[in-house]
Amino acid sequence: MQKVIIVDDDRIIRQWLSTAIPWQEYGFKLAGEASDGETAIELIEKEQPQIVISDINMPFMDGLELAKQVKSKSPDTYIIFMTGYEDFKYAHEALKLKVFDYLLKPVDKDQLLEKIKEAAMEWKANQKREKNLVEVTPYLQRNIFHKLTEPTNIPIDIEQELLSLGIELQGSCFVAILIKIDERSPTGINVENLKTSIKAVISQDLKKNQGAVMDAGIEQLLLLLSPHEEIEEIKISRFIHHLFQEIHKKIGIYTTVTFGRIYQEPFEMGFSILEAHLAMNMRHIMGKGQVYTLDDIVSDDSHYQKDITQLEEELVEQIKRGLPDKANETIQLIFRILVECKDATLQDIRFLAVKYITLLFHEAEKWNWRHTNSEYLTDHYREVMKMETLHEIFDLVQSILQEWKEFMNQKKEKNSFTIVDQAMEYVDAHYHLEGLTLQKVANIIHVSAPYLSNLFKVEKGINFGDYLLGLRMRKAMELFSENKIKTYEVADMVGYNNPQYFSICFKKYTGYTPAEYRKTH
Repeated sequence: MQKVIIVDDDRIIRQWLSTAIPWQEYGFKLAGEASDGETAIELIEKEQPQIVISDINMPFMDGLELAKQVKSKSPDTYIIFMTGYEDFKYAHEALKLKVFDYLLKPVDKDQLLEKIKEAAMEWKANQKREKNLVEVTPYLQRNIFHKLTEPTNIPIDIEQELLSLGIELQGSCFVAILIKIDERSPTGINVENLKTSIKAVISQDLKKNQGAVMDAGIEQLLLLLSPHEEIEEIKISRFIHHLFQEIHKKIGIYTTVTFGRIYQEPFEMGFSILEAHLAMNMRHIMGKGQVYTLDDIVSDDSHYQKDITQLEEELVEQIKRGLPDKANETIQLIFRILVECKDATLQDIRFLAVKYITLLFHEAEKWNWRHTNSEYLTDHYREVMKMETLHEIFDLVQSILQEWKEFMNQKKEKNSFTIVDQAMEYVDAHYHLEGLTLQKVANIIHVSAPYLSNLFKVEKGINFGDYLLGLRMRKAMELFSENKIKTYEVADMVGYNNPQYFSICFKKYTGYTPAEYRKTH
């Protein structure tokens, strides 16, 4: 039986609505009535009704504000407005809030009953769709994980793929964490129940809007971490180790946890996912019940590892700056150390090569290199793991660097300055569009997202996300200063469908909440 609540400041209308319709006869329960929006909010939170019938024009809190708050807390609640001719101007706003329908006063009983029945039927249909979606979601999530980690020639827009699952990552940095169940609980809990328990542990450690959990296989979960503030690698590592310990403490099982590098753009989350996946593939070597990354695969107590640590740091910087000759010189120095010390095992050398190729793969995509797809990386990964000598392995690494060098030389001959200008011009004209991403802008001007991202940083000294945020916040400040409009309206006008998240971004950018900004400006 579906619950209905009536909200109207006119006692006579409330009484008429309560008695004019035989609620139980039509399968409804009249769960209560309220004389204003503030009282209604408390009643709605208590009763959790499926349908709310409300007047628009009321004291203390009008129907529009009531609908806004109800929708933010319980988007599945259906709202039917009643309005007089003088309040008909509010109907457009009501539709923007996605209320179910509105009726003109005086309300006809039969017409109202028909609208309530329609709302009830649609609510039931939505509940059925959501139930089906819940059942199929793990399979959809596994499919996306498979796309990101298996060889394919098809380009993948990870932001769009995640949005299709209702996952929107809008933090300041991004890192993927892969969690694999190593053993079953002594109590015999099945794998799916274990996953549910692990998700509960994760949710306790995550702050609001800081991440999302996906199914990544029969015994695997993928945590996509996206904190609002940029965070150091050591803090990410501490969080992951803490999570590992909490899973063992609260559930009583051991897991293997791997994670990728930290990235600054949403589209780069795919790189972090692939790195975590490649690291997990070394579980048979590293052992179960461990927390590690690709960088940890070679043991830190090896003599040669201490010698090449500084060289690896230089190699990372050289690849990021697009200096293939310098990177090749550094690779040669690492090669000489490994030959001379005679301390490295074949397995260690293979892992080092995979690490360098993975690094080059991800950084070189910023220049739109044709080889930067998962098939290219996976093929070389398999090739390296089959090689038997140090010379073979490092010849392969140097041949990849040579290909990259030839590509970079060709790139220098072309003038790419206007690409960023084209991107900025498009963003300036379309900043108000919901879901505007670097990938979408790159598609419009026919370049890759990593390439465009790198050009932004090199030419403008700022990343795409910061440029879009700054533009949207400046526009919002103008709207607050020039117009007396509500926060959710401003959020919608500058491309945010979530007013709460807009408020977080606004305060982060200006130091003021929207309400504080209005008072001081």
